[in-house]
Amino acid sequence: MKLSTQADYAVRAVFELAKRGPGHVVHTDEIAAAQRIPSSGLAKVIRELARAEVVRTQRGNRGGVMLARPAGEVTVREVYEAVEGPITLCRCRATLEPCAETPCDTHDFWSSVEALLTGELEQTTFAALTARQGDALRGSRPQRDEEVNQQ
Repeated sequence: MKLSTQADYAVRAVFELAKRGPGHVVHTDEIAAAQRIPSSGLAKVIRELARAEVVRTQRGNRGGVMLARPAGEVTVREVYEAVEGPITLCRCRATLEPCAETPCDTHDFWSSVEALLTGELEQTTFAALTARQGDALRGSRPQRDEEVNQQ
C-alpha cells in the first residue's frame, strides 16, 4: 500500500495550517515552501480541500487559505477522503470487482484491516498531530486526542 502524492500533500498542507493556529490565513506559497510541496501540486489539493469544506480560501492582497474549522475538529480521514475518496481495501466493497455469491477467502481480513485503518485516521485530528510534533521537538511523550481536547 502506498500513500498517494495528492493525499500526502493534502495532509501536509492541513498540518501546516493547523500549526499556524485558528483563523490564520496563509498564502499557498508559504505552505508550499514550509512543507516542500510544489506549488502546482498544492493548488489542486487546496481546491479539493475547499470543495470538501476542510479549508476556506480568501482572495485579494490578504488572500490565502485557512482551516474551515478548528484543528481539533478536522480528522486525517476527512482530509484523505477529500482528495482520494473513501478508503476501501476490499475490491468488492469498492465495487471494483464483486465477490461471488459468498465473500472471497480474504474478504474478512481486508475488511478488518480497513476498519482499523479508517478508525485510526478518524480518531486522529490535526490538533493531535501538531501536539505530537511539539512533543517530539521537546522530547516528551506524544499527547492523545483526549488530552489535546482537554487543554
